[in-house]
Amino acid sequence: MMEGEIRMATNRKNNLFTSMTAAAVAILMCVLPSLCRAASVEDIATMKSADRQKILAEGARKEGKLTWYTTLIVDQVVRPVKEAFEKEYPFIQIDFYRGNAENLVRRMLAEYQAKRYDVDLIDGTVSPVMVRRAGLLQHFYSPFFAEYPAELKDPKGFWGSTNLYFLTPGYNTRMVKLNELPKTYEDLLNPRWKGQMMWSTSRGSGAPIFIGNVLMSMGQEAGKAYLQKLKGQNIAKSTASNRQILDLVIAGEFPIALHIFNHHAYISKTAGAPVDWYAIEPVTATIQTIALAKNTPHPHAAMLLLDFVLSEKGQKVFQQSNYLPAHPKVPAKQTDLKPGGGRFKKALYMTPDLQFDKGNEWVDYFQNQFLKS
Repeated sequence: MMEGEIRMATNRKNNLFTSMTAAAVAILMCVLPSLCRAASVEDIATMKSADRQKILAEGARKEGKLTWYTTLIVDQVVRPVKEAFEKEYPFIQIDFYRGNAENLVRRMLAEYQAKRYDVDLIDGTVSPVMVRRAGLLQHFYSPFFAEYPAELKDPKGFWGSTNLYFLTPGYNTRMVKLNELPKTYEDLLNPRWKGQMMWSTSRGSGAPIFIGNVLMSMGQEAGKAYLQKLKGQNIAKSTASNRQILDLVIAGEFPIALHIFNHHAYISKTAGAPVDWYAIEPVTATIQTIALAKNTPHPHAAMLLLDFVLSEKGQKVFQQSNYLPAHPKVPAKQTDLKPGGGRFKKALYMTPDLQFDKGNEWVDYFQNQFLKS
């Protein structure tokens, strides 16, 4: 065989080998479905590879936006989070819709029933668990989950925590001196405070969740016995929000509000109002959670925002906005507003699932024992 013929035969063999190799690789790739299709929402949400950040950023650059359904106050914290995140990722725009929990849940359910998938993230103290029970959430992984204690993250990865709310008594400093305040639950039964206290009927932050704290911390039997005594104190009831209840205390309508957000009292106090808060332990704590929609249209961008709000950097945005960061290493702007800051140590965390499962029971008890004569 001539040299040229040998070279041509060799080239044909090499080409055949290359073609066979390519075909074999293709077959092997198709044995692994994840290599033969576009990444699913679940693939993206649960990714743990070393190049995760790079993949999320590249995907988010193509998506260009995300939509966040929030119960948070827009000017106080939503806009600051949006600005900080968009500075970090200038190729992503956050669109947001603000509403109460019921409004957000109803909106998301309607969208999914219409097979219209607009929302990427939803937050709230109970709204994420409500839509999760409807099967509308995607569990996810964030490297920042490891920095949070068990009570501040869902064990299956359906939600993480952005900020905390601590419900304590608030009082008018012109009407009651600090050393005169009822310091324990038993002290609230003192005849001096009969008709002198007020609370909201709000399911998630008023009397029902106060009742939940008592029943959980004292036990059902002892808790109900205590509540029967507390019932005799003629606590004033209002459908107003906790913030409005606090304003009534500031105005001198009542000396004590039983269950207000302690950071609201702090903000009003620093503005010169005659008000302060104090703790009766265990302090009731509720958790602002954030979750990923099952059919998120912008999964890469959504995961980047989840990582951001769970990170210390993102948590400092909440701190500077006078919210109480959930991250254990990020203190409140006023440090004593959180456990271990000097004014209280023990808190009873009312997780979203706990509120969802027990909330009706607590509401029923309140209505039957405190509203009916």
